[in-house]
Amino acid sequence: MTPITRRQALSLGAAAAVSACATTAQPPRKAAPPAPRGWLLAETAAGLSLVELSTGAVTATYPGAVPGARWLRLYQLDHGHLRTYDATTGHLLEQTDAPGERIKAVSGRVVALGPEPGPRSRTTITLTGADGTRTLQLDGNIEPEAFSGDGQVMYVLDHLPPEHPDRYRVRMYDLAVGRMTPLLTRAKQPVPLSKEEEMRGKGRQAVHDPDLATLYTLYTHQDEHLHTRDLIAGHDLSPGVHAFVHVLSLDQRWAYCLDLPEPFGLGPPLSHAMALDSQARRLYVFDASTGRAVVASTDDLRIKRGSLLGERPGGEAYAVAANGRAYLAAGKRLLSADGETLAGAGAWDLPGQARGLAWLNGELLAGAGEQVLRLEPRTGARLGAITLPGLRELRHAEPSYG
Repeated sequence: MTPITRRQALSLGAAAAVSACATTAQPPRKAAPPAPRGWLLAETAAGLSLVELSTGAVTATYPGAVPGARWLRLYQLDHGHLRTYDATTGHLLEQTDAPGERIKAVSGRVVALGPEPGPRSRTTITLTGADGTRTLQLDGNIEPEAFSGDGQVMYVLDHLPPEHPDRYRVRMYDLAVGRMTPLLTRAKQPVPLSKEEEMRGKGRQAVHDPDLATLYTLYTHQDEHLHTRDLIAGHDLSPGVHAFVHVLSLDQRWAYCLDLPEPFGLGPPLSHAMALDSQARRLYVFDASTGRAVVASTDDLRIKRGSLLGERPGGEAYAVAANGRAYLAAGKRLLSADGETLAGAGAWDLPGQARGLAWLNGELLAGAGEQVLRLEPRTGARLGAITLPGLRELRHAEPSYG
């Protein structure tokens, strides 16, 4: 599946004069192009809603639903029944009996179910999929996070100490042998089971790249954090990292921390956002409270450039990247930057609080209050809008074919 959480990049550069070209996203003119054929998944007060963009109609709503890989399936647990839906049509594909209080992680092969988060010294996890149902009794306070593509490895967060957790570490449970086994470093060296790095901050956002089978999780407020590479080297002093992107290669079984420079991580966690441009192999991290941005290469996991965006909109931040550009929405502002140089190219007012960003058929979709705006991505001109009562966040958009 995709749910999904880990850490990456920021640096400083020349301030971009975006405020000079600021304008308000204008209502559609009489010759506005027709709405693109496609569907939108948005979190609303009623649950995860499937919206037909051409009509603005909500065709189905799934309280508590979790999306699967590439947003092709939705999974919903309801009173012991695990339901699987086609995310593009909303049709029910399968229903099975499954014990557990909530969905923890999903892949194309298996769904992990378990208890609500909280103090505990032993964790019961139920795995259900094409191969049937299996129950695991694991020592510790364990939260499944993701699976390898073949479904043979389950990545988990191990919360420490189990009954009064104040930190956690990423571990790997090998389903074939039935025990925790060592993760690898990026250099393919095994990490001793006692040397996994321990994180104390908050997992702000996770982004899954299905093409590279990689999970990126942005973490903030990481005081006293020490990376695996430092632990293995015998270092015992904290480097004072406040934010990073945790990079987890799901199929190659290695993990790496991409540190972000200050002031990333010092501001509110909700002001941070991350976006992936998988085609350009770039990962962006933004901090709306300071107006800073960085771009890193997903090939070598190095920060390539950092910049000031020229504004500090504050508030909860959302980001998306596509077609060589990166976008940040926070407060009632939408900022645009060149994807390679991070030079500012636009800043526009939103008619309501930002509620997420998505990309569809060359158009930028922006949640603002209870509206979903269709915007021309270079000028910010409004091409259309639909009203979506109770909108909390745009999650994903996909074109319709045929």
